[in-house]
Amino acid sequence: SSELNYSGFYARLEQIKGTYPEGRWWNNDNYCEWKGGIFSGGMGCAAFAFLLSDAAFNNLPARKYTDYTKIRVGDIVRMNHDTHSVVVLEVHSDYLVVVEGNYNNSIHWGREISKSELKEAFNFALTRYPKLAKD
Repeated sequence: SSELNYSGFYARLEQIKGTYPEGRWWNNDNYCEWKGGIFSGGMGCAAFAFLLSDAAFNNLPARKYTDYTKIRVGDIVRMNHDTHSVVVLEVHSDYLVVVEGNYNNSIHWGREISKSELKEAFNFALTRYPKLAKD
């Protein structure tokens, strides 16, 4: 099928949330290698995004895109003048729900970002979904 199994994705996220709960210390001292390609790894917010991305998508290759209207659950969004990374948990018509590391030196689950705020702050996104003809 063209869509990944969302229930499996959310089950993996719930497992991760048990290990990396709300408020757990996470800052630029944290580093994570990445299986997605494009970047070898990252620190701080990027490290946490890469950790979640690998847990959800394992070895699927990543690709970069710049159309914020194409954001899907599980994508990594790079924002705020290329200074912060978040992972998308939910996509709604007028906002996203995200999880992020290095948010006030900690992990934060469930922040809502309005689409208007996203449009202003968006730099690019990374997806691990297999490329489809419509992409």
